[in-house]
Amino acid sequence: MMKGRKKKISWGQVCVFLCLTLLLLLVLFPFWLMIVKSFKTFLQEVDAPLSLTFPLTWDNYDWAFEEVGGSIANSFLVCGLEVVITLVLSSMGAFAFMRFEFRFKELLYSGFLALMMIPSVLTLTAKYVMVASDFELYGSYAGVILPQAAGLVPFGILLLRGYFGGLPKDLFDAAQIDGANSVRQFFAICVPLGAPMLVTLGLMNFMTAWNDYLWPMMILGNESEKYTIPVMLQSFTSDFYKTEWYYAVPLAGSVIVSIPMFVLFAICSKQFIRGMTSGAVKM
Repeated sequence: MMKGRKKKISWGQVCVFLCLTLLLLLVLFPFWLMIVKSFKTFLQEVDAPLSLTFPLTWDNYDWAFEEVGGSIANSFLVCGLEVVITLVLSSMGAFAFMRFEFRFKELLYSGFLALMMIPSVLTLTAKYVMVASDFELYGSYAGVILPQAAGLVPFGILLLRGYFGGLPKDLFDAAQIDGANSVRQFFAICVPLGAPMLVTLGLMNFMTAWNDYLWPMMILGNESEKYTIPVMLQSFTSDFYKTEWYYAVPLAGSVIVSIPMFVLFAICSKQFIRGMTSGAVKM
């Protein structure tokens, strides 16, 4: 038997590996600092700023959870409703653009794409006036959810139209022969087969809503009992400014509010990767 030859490793592969390792460390280092500093007192921070010191200070987490605990439920409510609204409108809109023929179809689709090119900050003032004055939704969850969900719909239509368009046309023809109308085709074919992309889109929208600070801050105003996590974090961080707990307690709060996203991604990671890879091919 011939002995297998050892595969030579080129200098180019070594350089790529080193660059990727460096990038990974740069990404992980802020998370390491966040976790390490969240367990420290002021004196421990001065003695060893970059490493864990024992005993760990769990009081930081007690104080942080007292501050952000209520806002976690608020964020889940806001993010959940935004995701549901976005997925429903995006999937139905994508199905309509994919299956139906109507006047100005491509012009309307181009209009949706054009909306994605406008920076959201340019429409911030107009949205605020519309929500606060015209619809009188200032200080309400609806004022936070509806404009943000509407802003995410064009991107959802772009992703899902390409994905639905890649499904076998024979499935729709067979369903039509069996007497299935458009609604039944949508729920029997597009929704089950489009599950990976729907999960991907939902997870992306959830992360966007979870981290959104500016718009909830503008709309919720002084309604502190309705604050979402980013707004509450900023609010109580200022309370600890110039105190010995300035870093530790806010960072403990950041760790607490990061846990749901890590858990959610761990649960949906396979579907997320499938949706991203298949969507990239079909688009």
